[in-house]
Amino acid sequence: MQTIEIRKGLSIGVDEMVDGASKMETSSLEQFVAKLENLLANRKVKNPSRRERELLAKINQKLPELTQSRYDFLTAKLQDETITAKEHKELLKLIEISEQHNAEWLEALAGLSQLRGVHFEELMRQLGIPPQHSKA
Repeated sequence: MQTIEIRKGLSIGVDEMVDGASKMETSSLEQFVAKLENLLANRKVKNPSRRERELLAKINQKLPELTQSRYDFLTAKLQDETITAKEHKELLKLIEISEQHNAEWLEALAGLSQLRGVHFEELMRQLGIPPQHSKA
């Protein structure tokens, strides 16, 4: 079994690490996963510059789970035609937040693509990001 050395003389099994992570609060787990994703993205690049690390952090940043789940819930209500006027107003605000997040995500991808001198689609492939039409 694969182990992770926490510090000299202290190792933990991957399964134990995952079990421990499963007991974390969602927001803490999201932060932990974001740090792991950033670590992995940085490892895929030899000696990334500070700017690259900043762009990778922005690329790996997700909408908060509460925001995303509320957006999904209200979108479903809109599609079912059961949304109230108050909920519709809230959904419009969430759409703005999501669109801003998507714009910043795309801007970071474009910046990293330019910095590395690779085509946009190639960068997405390198980072393991599937082609998509929307992040929301």
